[in-house]
Amino acid sequence: MKFIKGYAAFVAVLLIVGETWVVLSTSKYWPLSIDDYIACSGLIICAIAIKNAQHLPWLMGIWMFMFGNIYAMLFSRLDPVSGTGERIELLIGLLGIIFIGIVSSTYTWRKNLHSNSN
Repeated sequence: MKFIKGYAAFVAVLLIVGETWVVLSTSKYWPLSIDDYIACSGLIICAIAIKNAQHLPWLMGIWMFMFGNIYAMLFSRLDPVSGTGERIELLIGLLGIIFIGIVSSTYTWRKNLHSNSN
């Protein structure tokens, strides 16, 4: 549980800093970042509030929401007609980072679920 909570908090802070840098250094329309800040806030809240594995589905849901957002962003940028092609490598890396969060929280939840049923 320590890894999952620490990882979620670390990724959230990293993404908040990165998203803020993108908004301030590019012409990105700032309301497009609100969902990212909400998701990162959710990761931080879960990292602080989760006390046992029964509550891990909240964290899993936030990770999956973030994965969907980044996935959609990646393929909208890869669109051959209207895609910008900006920061594709970064988005692929983020998908990997988020995937680690999904897998680790799901694995811990399932492991704890089975150990509690015995």
